[in-house]
Amino acid sequence: MMCSLAAACSCNQHPGVVDPEPGGGGTSNGVGGSPLSSGGGAGNGVLEPGTGPEYAPAPGFENCKHAEVKEDCESGWCRLPPSCLVIGSPEDTWHHGRYTEIQTEVILTHSIEVQQMEMNRAEWKAIVSVLPSGYKQGDDGGCSEDSCPINNTTWWEAIHAANLLSEQRGLKPCYAPVNCVGELGKGLTCEGVAEPEKSVYECEGYRLPTWAEAEYAARAGTVSDFYTGNLTVYDNNDCNFDENLDAAGWYCFNSENRAHPGGKKVANGFGLYDVLGNLFEWVNESDRTTQAQGGKDPKGQPDTFAEKMLYGGAYHIKPYGCDAASIFAASWDVRGGPAGFRLYRTLFEDSVRSKAIVSEK
Repeated sequence: MMCSLAAACSCNQHPGVVDPEPGGGGTSNGVGGSPLSSGGGAGNGVLEPGTGPEYAPAPGFENCKHAEVKEDCESGWCRLPPSCLVIGSPEDTWHHGRYTEIQTEVILTHSIEVQQMEMNRAEWKAIVSVLPSGYKQGDDGGCSEDSCPINNTTWWEAIHAANLLSEQRGLKPCYAPVNCVGELGKGLTCEGVAEPEKSVYECEGYRLPTWAEAEYAARAGTVSDFYTGNLTVYDNNDCNFDENLDAAGWYCFNSENRAHPGGKKVANGFGLYDVLGNLFEWVNESDRTTQAQGGKDPKGQPDTFAEKMLYGGAYHIKPYGCDAASIFAASWDVRGGPAGFRLYRTLFEDSVRSKAIVSEK
């Protein structure tokens, strides 16, 4: 189930069926069309106005005790504690995915460190030195300032940047790419990683998040569609205004079809910005068309599948594709304007907190 990032496909569907809309798989609402399409206006065709944020525990999961949510950020990195959480969304959620959005209880046993914003161009250049080029779409996201998120990145480029930062800081890299060809930023691709069954939860270096970690970081203790509240439900599937998402992220209605510098919208309770909208963020693990794996520290293996998950929606995606439960996927060597990432790191008891990637002058 491969797709381009211009018509990003979702994991919420039957195997082999390309569905460009998140939540479309197996739903009865007949979603269709391109995620780049627009239409509809603020308030037109509203069936249910958006409501305010809802907090853990999720109904039916009262024994899952979420950690205290507070902002603990320094030098562009935020520390998140171990926690129980519920990923996915209730079955009656608008555009609920039949498979990937089934609510699932997860226990994350380690503290993690998360980039407060998506990796930006200045940070990328400090690590990699060369900007990505040669992408399939003639689209740079329309945002070229140093504070703009680095886009047009493939999964391979994201993990190479993670490895380089780990090496620069004396940490053991989390990934060992094998049989690579091409140059970093200019079409580098590999056949896989060594020890694909090894969990990144146990690695001390920088890495991409697991599905559970990405949703944990984005939700910040909420169980609503967005950390700012719930979706506005419309009688159509157009690009409609959503008051709650508008406060949190850049999406099809407010972005002018381009990325924006980080930190311009409201942060969540962990102090993280742009976890919903702006750019898709590459995830460590592969696509699936079944319920997320629950339990302790699930699915930390990079495995051998070429299709990798993308989380958080993007600047060209409709509101229901930017909710906290939506998952997309693309081939690990796909390059496109909406594709970026943020780095994570497991914090063990003796771990030292990270410093800024770009030092302040």
